[in-house]
Parts: sequence; C-alpha cells; structure tokens
Amino acid sequence: MPRLVVLGGRSGPSLIVQGFRESGWAVTAIVTTTDTGSSSGIIRDQFGLPAPGDIRTVLAAAANPRPGLEPLVDLFEFRFRPACDSSLRNMALGNLILTAFAETLGGFDRAVEAVARLLDCWAVILPLPSSPATLCARLTDGSIARGEFNIRAPGKARIAEVFLDPADARVAEAAIQAIRTADLIVFGPGGLYCSVLPGLLPGPIRGAIQETRASTTYICNMTTQPGQTDDFDAVAHVQEVLRYLGEEHLDYVLLNVQVPADDMIEAYRRDDVHFMPVTPEEIRRVKALGPIPVVGNFVEEGWRGKRALHKLDTIRHDPHKVARALRGLIVEREPSGTDRQG
Repeated sequence: MPRLVVLGGRSGPSLIVQGFRESGWAVTAIVTTTDTGSSSGIIRDQFGLPAPGDIRTVLAAAANPRPGLEPLVDLFEFRFRPACDSSLRNMALGNLILTAFAETLGGFDRAVEAVARLLDCWAVILPLPSSPATLCARLTDGSIARGEFNIRAPGKARIAEVFLDPADARVAEAAIQAIRTADLIVFGPGGLYCSVLPGLLPGPIRGAIQETRASTTYICNMTTQPGQTDDFDAVAHVQEVLRYLGEEHLDYVLLNVQVPADDMIEAYRRDDVHFMPVTPEEIRRVKALGPIPVVGNFVEEGWRGKRALHKLDTIRHDPHKVARALRGLIVEREPSGTDRQG
C-alpha cells in the first residue's frame, strides 16, 4: 500500500487523517509539540512534557474505537469548565490522560503509543519533537519572541526566522524511518511559522527528507494569519518553505484557485484573516521556484460559520478534495477537479 507521511500542527495532520480514512494508504502523522498556549502550556510548565494538545486532536481524528467505546473519543476532547478560577479551566481531558500515561510509562512517546492503542487509531501518530522544546522567532527588529503565543501575536515586528530551543530536542527514530520509507510526504496546511515550519526545524528530520525518494508536497494556506503572514501571498508562503527545506526538496505545491462565498470571506476578514486569491501569475511564479503547482478547488464543503476555537479559525481545506489530489500524485491517472501545472 502507498505510504504517506504528514508533518505539521493539528490542522494539517487532522485533515490528512480525515481525508485518507479507509483509503488503503498507510498514514503516519508526525505532529509538532511546541504549543505553549491554553491547557498545553499548563502541561508543559507543570510536568515538563512536550505540548500534548495537537497530538490529542490528531489521535481523536484517527480514532477507530471498538463498539461501545465510541464515547471515549468525545471524552478525550472534553474540556473542563470549573465554577472557580483554576488551572483546570479549558483543560482537555485527553491532555491529562496523555500526561498520566507519560508519568506511568516513563516517556511521552510511550504515552502517545498507549493512547493510540486505547483509541484503536488506524494511523500511526508520532510527536515531534518528543522532548520539550520551545519555538522561538527572531524578529526583524532584532528581538526574540519565545513561544507560539508570542510568535503569533499581532502588532509586533515581522518574523525573520524561527528556531527551536533547544535545537537538539529529541526526534524519535520512528519518525525518521517513516520519512525515509515514505512514498509521499506532505507539509501543511496550517500556520506557516507555528505549525508547518516547526516540523522542518529538527536537523534529523531535514536530513531524512533530503535522503528520501518520496515525493514532497506543500499544501499552501488559503488565508493570511495576523501576526504571522500579514500581507503574504501564496508565493511568499512557498518561498519560506523552500528557505527551510531546500529548493531541490519540494516537488509539488497544492494551490486553491476557488474563490469562497462572499459571506465566508467577510466572516474571516473581520478577524483580520484575509483570503489569498491565487492568480495565474502567482502560479507561474511558484513554478519558477521549482515545485510543480497542483491547482484546484480545495475549499471545504458545508461551511456553517466560524468555529469556536482557542486559536484563530481560518478558511479551511476540504479533506476529501485534498486527498483526491494527493492520491493523484502517486497513481498514474490525474485526480478529477485538479490540474497539474507542469
């Protein structure tokens, strides 16, 4: 069966897991653990563990519980609402379960593996890094922003580069082997500086990507994100990915050319999240950078308004549309509804 690896924060791996369920593909989700906000930040501070939040979400998305255990998945995503102020406020039960497993089994990797068995997850899910690390950003004014919450804060100087502290945080051998043996590796979608690029920062991961024979694909965001990619277009997103990955190591870029409904665009514009229309000129510019553009309608179906999230919501990709396009990069026939601009 084809082997697919997806690297990134919660939205990217979750989307791939949803789109490839029952596809017959072997999927490995390598999920970043550098979040510092909300209940993940509390777990990091009080227990010295990698952030469990994004991992928790992907575990729930990949769950395939036995009959009678379906409520366990909903409980995994349950958040506490105590009557008084408490560190349990907005704490996800799944984060506490992962913490308990890590304490009793002696490691975060083992905790993720144990919860995956508990939920009968059909995809392999691995943390990256699997030891605590803080995402940092060097800004154009020379200052350093530490932690995702500060990196994505609006109103600061622009981001010049991101890096991990410590730079040698642990990378599981299973993640490296998954990349080396993959047929297709996918980056994104998700926040460029806080979800996509953190997966490319560890040296062993970049080395494995450079050595693999797998095709590599970046799923470009459809919107800007305040504090991270204000005034960016699709080309700027691709240029940043190439800066960290290397120009010769990105084969394809998925670009959405469908303009969403006006009410969807306006709903997000009020949050300073702006839709990025992809023009024919931008497609040509992306191709000139090296990767082959794969264009199509990737806007999610059945939109019912913005989601109430702890992080800023954005216009999202449809998991099944994306899955069809990605499968088309491996099989001989072209996927319907997409066009490779090669």
